[in-house]
Amino acid sequence: MRRNIRSFSLMLLVGILLMIPRFAYAAGTPTFAMQLNNAQATVGNEIQVTVTGNNITDLSGYEMNIDYDNTLLELKSAKSSVSGFSAVIPQTDGRHLQFVFSKLSDVSGENGTMVLATVTFKTVGLGKTTIQLKDLILVDSKLNSQTINGNANVTASIVTSSNNGDNGSNSGNDGSQSNPNSGSTANRGLGGINNPNNQGIIILQATDAKLDAITKIATFVLNKTTLESTIQQAEVNEQGIKIIKIIMNEVSGATAYKLQVPSIFLSSNGSLIQIQVVSPIASVLLSSSMFHENEITNEDIALQIGDAGLRKLNESLISQIGDRPVIDISLKSSNNTISWSNPDAPVTVSVPYSPNVEELQSPEHIVVWYLTGDGQVVPVSNGKYDATTGSVVFKTTHFSEYAIAFVQKTFNDITSLDWAKKQIEVLASKGIINGVTEQMFVPNQPVTRADFLLLLTRTLELNRSKGLGDKFADVYEDDYYDEALRIARKAGITEGVGNNLFKPHDSITREDMIVMTERALRVTKQMTSKSKEGYVKQFSDYAQISDYALSSVAALVDMGLVQGYDNAIHPKETTNRAQAAVLMYNIYSNLK
Repeated sequence: MRRNIRSFSLMLLVGILLMIPRFAYAAGTPTFAMQLNNAQATVGNEIQVTVTGNNITDLSGYEMNIDYDNTLLELKSAKSSVSGFSAVIPQTDGRHLQFVFSKLSDVSGENGTMVLATVTFKTVGLGKTTIQLKDLILVDSKLNSQTINGNANVTASIVTSSNNGDNGSNSGNDGSQSNPNSGSTANRGLGGINNPNNQGIIILQATDAKLDAITKIATFVLNKTTLESTIQQAEVNEQGIKIIKIIMNEVSGATAYKLQVPSIFLSSNGSLIQIQVVSPIASVLLSSSMFHENEITNEDIALQIGDAGLRKLNESLISQIGDRPVIDISLKSSNNTISWSNPDAPVTVSVPYSPNVEELQSPEHIVVWYLTGDGQVVPVSNGKYDATTGSVVFKTTHFSEYAIAFVQKTFNDITSLDWAKKQIEVLASKGIINGVTEQMFVPNQPVTRADFLLLLTRTLELNRSKGLGDKFADVYEDDYYDEALRIARKAGITEGVGNNLFKPHDSITREDMIVMTERALRVTKQMTSKSKEGYVKQFSDYAQISDYALSSVAALVDMGLVQGYDNAIHPKETTNRAQAAVLMYNIYSNLK
């Protein structure tokens, strides 16, 4: 992906530079340096990095690549400091920044020593962080280019409150910084609570932890007073939820991190509170309704996030996972594991991850596996790589071990399906759809009513937590789709075709497919807006849509999930496997 970005950026840059008159290109040996305006900053403030080039000759355009830690820094802006240069493409990909600057004026290139870029970051986490200039591509006025290793970096210490250390500039490359843990005790650990820049944030430093020398578990403890104070300071978001952030800073030698809090904060108490627990291994977003009221009797409960390793897996799975993260998430009380599973209160897990070159070409094939107790894997279909945060994100309703993997699944009979090939491959890799055989998908085969509903419930991860509806008279208990149909019936997604029949083996019509999909999206709160039936009048065959399907068709057209073809919806036609896969992919891609 980064390689593609670079190619596109340079193509655009070269295109712009074609408008500039060509001048002689003089070879040189440019060098670069980075400077930081503040070697020590408090969380919530900004730091500024400048990149200076020396021995520059006939510079008309350049690409700059910078690496940074997005768990501690948030990009605010980047601009060229050279007169006449402007940023063409600022691009962020996880922890990598790329900027392309070009000279748009009708003059020769720049020469000498100059500040090439000024990059501003907001500090969002605690610790020592390095910003590194990886490489640059310089283009002269004759469109000659050279790639140069940047070989420069700066390091900043981000602390909870200002100490009396060096707040001056840092010329970079030597890495010498003041100790982020220095200063009085009042400035460490929970100091972020009273910092007006850190509303709703608690920062725990390494000195706040107790590290077990045998288990290598670093334990942090928060009391009720601390959490209540932080919750009071937190602001309410648009959904009426207060989110507090607890950051556990890295502890040397630790392979797991444990945060102990009063259990009342994870039990239903009528308040809308979410607690984002951030560790160096993973981040977990918890809700105050994880447990029902009085479900847990222990006063304190601990969330543990650790590196699970590959010890329980067979050689085949070890080979597939490779060196990718395998994490273990659990709840503890008095060192005993508490069983938790609550479909009504899913938690969101984010694992920092840097894809390799192959993965960046197909990031949708980065997947998450739940590792069962007997060493088997179950795909977590909602797992995705988020390039903006540089992490793999997934939701779960139970804690266990989870692994990141890269799966590229395809079928021999979809090579010519340009409109559906990618969608089928992504869903198959995530375990949402299967082929008829390992090698064949049979894309033109009609989809039965039962198979479509099974696929829909799997995509939306509907389960039996709300109970099962009555059995249909023509569906047997040992049918592979029985549970999915009863889940859907209980949720109000389908009532069958009348007379307590579902007709599972009939091919599903396009309008029935749309009706079930619209109802399922509303049940899962993926769709909340009212449908506007005027949307269907743009199609030439809207009069053929059944009355019961009109609002559903309008809703899915409005969301962009259904487009029709040949200016028509074709409501009475049946749906084939490829068409159903494309619809499921569209739903999957839009899941909140």
